[in-house]
Amino acid sequence: MAQQKQSARLQVLNGNPNKRNVTKLKKQAENEQKLKMNTDNLRKPPAWLDKEGKKAFIYIVQELKSVDLVGNADLYAIAIYADSYSQYLKYRRIVKATGNWVDGKPNPYITKMENAAKQMRGFGADLGLSPHARIRLAASLAEQDDGETDDY
Repeated sequence: MAQQKQSARLQVLNGNPNKRNVTKLKKQAENEQKLKMNTDNLRKPPAWLDKEGKKAFIYIVQELKSVDLVGNADLYAIAIYADSYSQYLKYRRIVKATGNWVDGKPNPYITKMENAAKQMRGFGADLGLSPHARIRLAASLAEQDDGETDDY
């Protein structure tokens, strides 16, 4: 099984088990630290989200923080994802209450529901929230590991 990719800082702390060039490894660790985003703005959801959107926002942030894949720059993408999720649920409840057909025509809320789902898929893929997005990320990391050199 492939070894999980570690940050350069962690490799330095672990005594450089891969025997990489220490100078380059330390420089990479410094660069990783510079690129690391703050997550202070993600402590609470935006006020404009409704209750379900806020719950989704908090859940997504917790999941992404657990794999160190989120920062302040992701605030709006997560918020729009959470808002789309909330809208989807709202439209789904309306369709469930009124049926798939209204006055002999397809329920217009089905189209709204589909649009919210498309937004969720788009932002979810950007945020790594689908199995396919995570597989692509893992494959990309594996390619980096396979072709990894000390020329960072």
